[in-house]
Amino acid sequence: MFKKALLAAALVSVSMSASANWVLGVSYSNLSDSDGDIDISLGGIVASAGYKYAVNQTFSLVPELRYGIGVSDDEIFGVDLELDSFYALSLRGEFDVTENVYAYIAPSYGKLEVTASAGGFSESDTSDWEFGIGGGLGYKFNPTTSAEVSYESFDGTDVLSIGAKFAF
Repeated sequence: MFKKALLAAALVSVSMSASANWVLGVSYSNLSDSDGDIDISLGGIVASAGYKYAVNQTFSLVPELRYGIGVSDDEIFGVDLELDSFYALSLRGEFDVTENVYAYIAPSYGKLEVTASAGGFSESDTSDWEFGIGGGLGYKFNPTTSAEVSYESFDGTDVLSIGAKFAF
């Protein structure tokens, strides 16, 4: 009896892992904002993890978590601005346009932490969680690898990203 239970558990775990739709990604994101004559542009590397639920043959939902850190800073009036971290939760609606091309729209909640420093002094500030909306296009090189370009807007902050996704 124990052998049958062990065999059944093994078959279930194999079938579950074979149908797993985990998606990991990495991207470069440029966050920009402007207020009058002041333009701010910060760059970051963002890692993402999600799970793809196929609704039908051409439409999927992908809940996704993203975390990023700054890699390029900006300076305004002698004050250095640095992106410390970026967090976002989103739910992507993904539509297969062709076999290799897909489009998506994603409402998101995100926040970021920045540091301003000048003359030996620095101050960090964390934003509130902000609602954002975005969309993008992706190209599947094969069933497990794709490239994406996307645009999002969070309360006046524009986020333009280019990256890669890996499914397993």
